[in-house]
Formats: sequence, C-alpha cells, structure tokens
Amino acid sequence: MRAQRELVALAAIPILAAAIIWLPPWVFLLILGGAVLTACDELLNMARSADLRVGRWLPLALLAALLVLAWTLGPTGLAIAAGITVIALPTARLARAESPDGSLGGVAAESLAVFYLGVTGACFGWLWMWPGDPNRIKFLFFYLVCIWVGDSGAYYVGRNFGKHKMSPRTSPNKTLEGLFGGMVATYVGAAAMAWILKLEMAPVHIFALATILAIAAPVGDLIESQFKRDSGVKDSSTLLPGHGGLLDRTDSLVYAAPPVLGYLLLTGIL
Repeated sequence: MRAQRELVALAAIPILAAAIIWLPPWVFLLILGGAVLTACDELLNMARSADLRVGRWLPLALLAALLVLAWTLGPTGLAIAAGITVIALPTARLARAESPDGSLGGVAAESLAVFYLGVTGACFGWLWMWPGDPNRIKFLFFYLVCIWVGDSGAYYVGRNFGKHKMSPRTSPNKTLEGLFGGMVATYVGAAAMAWILKLEMAPVHIFALATILAIAAPVGDLIESQFKRDSGVKDSSTLLPGHGGLLDRTDSLVYAAPPVLGYLLLTGIL
C-alpha cells in the first residue's frame, strides 16, 4: 500500500511541478479546477452512501461556475456564484419526482459540496494568482511542500511512535504523537523552503504561516475523515492506487488555503 502511494506521488509531483514552473498560469488553475470538481463528485457519492438524495450534474455545474467566476472576477464573482447556487439548488429540487422526500438533507449536502470545495478551491487558486510573478511560484511551492512534509512527518512518527489516539471515533489511526511529528516537520519544512526559495518575508511571517499550516492541514484531513466515517467508506474513491480519491489527497491542501490567504491579506503581504 505504501509503495503504491509513493509510486503515484513520484509520478504526479514532477507533472505538477512542471505545470507550476513552465506552463502558463491558467494551466495550473485548469488542473486545480479538475481536481476540485472530481473531489466534489466523490463527496456527493459519499453523501449517497449516507442515504442522502443528492444530484450530480447541477452541483458540479454550479461548482465549475463558482470557480470560473471567482478566478475571473475575484470576490465579486464568488458572491455572484454563491447567490446563484443558493437559489438554483433548492429550486431545482422542486422538479425531482420524489420531492419533498429527502429535500432538506439533499439540498444541504449539495450546498455543502459546492460551497465547501468551491470556497476553499477558489482561495487556493487565489494563492496562485494574487502574489504575481515570480513570487507566485515561490509561494506555491512553499505552501505545497510544507503541507506534504507535515503529512509525511505525521505518518512516519505516528506509525513508529504513536500510542495516544487523537480522535478515536473519527480517525482511529491518527495519534497525538503523529500530530506533534507533523507539526515539527512543517516548521522544519517552512524554514528550509524559505531559505531555499529566498522568500522575501520576515521570519515572524514564516513562523506564523507554518503554524497555520501545521494546524489547518491535519484539521482538514480530520474533517474529511468524519464525512467518510459517517458515510461508511474507507476512501473517497479508488481513483489513485494507494491514495484513495482526489478528495483524500486534496482535503488538507484546500482547507488550509482560506486561513493562509486571510493571513496574507490581513498582514498586507498580498
């Protein structure tokens, strides 16, 4: 299982790195949008496993519109897409044959899928768009590597030294020792990447961003774990051998984007 995970990662990371460094900026947004839409489809499937009556194509279309509007018009586009979504989803439910049965739970699950992945995905895209060249490449690598290093640190420390369960009911394999190892790895990764990339940020900002990532990334993973536990599935899908689905691989990445973006905006870095 671990070998499969590492083989998939070894194949995917160079492709993503090439898209970030050499291809036009819109290519990365296209890849990100495809990943977010696939993750949304997986989340909707999980909702069906939890016996919620959700649609497929309308939520996906609304999510795609939200991402496009957010990335072309900024926060104004996000607000427009949000207004369309809150009107379209409950209105469309009126046309379903089984209505009103399952309407409340179905619309709630569809709205969560669109807004949860739409807002976090939009913020992730803004982290790529708003720093501008050449800082966009440096900061995105900083962001991605910190999360990946933290995840790896949590896995290896938890596997070898983990004894105290962090959240037994939600994610029984995660331990407090793994959480601590992941946080330490995140700080080390942040310091290393700041030095390697020569990020023009004060050390206090590097430390603050590492702290946000060290907390937000594992929380994002736990949130998806509670959805999987409730729906009775082990992975969001079997798309990636050894990794599960794209929701399994992007839960931490997108969840951490809003607080990181908020910090950058509040401190005037962006």
